[in-house]
Amino acid sequence: MIIALDTNVLVSAFISKAGPSARLIDIILTLEDVELVLSDEIIEEFVEVMSRDELLVRFDYSLAHVEELARLLKKSARMVKPKSRFRAVRADPADNIVLNTAYDGNCDFIVSGDHHLLDLKKFKGIRVVSPKQMLDLLSKIIGCRVPGAAMSESMSGVRNR
Repeated sequence: MIIALDTNVLVSAFISKAGPSARLIDIILTLEDVELVLSDEIIEEFVEVMSRDELLVRFDYSLAHVEELARLLKKSARMVKPKSRFRAVRADPADNIVLNTAYDGNCDFIVSGDHHLLDLKKFKGIRVVSPKQMLDLLSKIIGCRVPGAAMSESMSGVRNR
């Protein structure tokens, strides 16, 4: 199973280590049958969002923490260089990078909390689901429960330095 994550899922996982996004990333990083696909554009957007002063102050972390997590994600994911130029999301064209990454990465799923993407439900055969829906699907398909805290522990180490 190949899964692409939207930036908002990465941001949610970083901010709330106990939430569905963090639990989902724990599973993805732990299970051999599940592959994470990202692109430099998604990682760059994550770093840009998490580098905003209001978030740095509100959630008490440093830019170094964000950059370390970005390195961890790049190391853990299969990084795709999107060549496709689909423009399926007209209301928010920046969301198209997620579609192009998933399509060029031959993904089965896109996980997002963004209604522009979720409203598509499916794109070129790729199912678009929320983090909670993906957790439910993984539970049914693979029969897994949330394993050890791979991402949570990594993020705790990143944020507590």
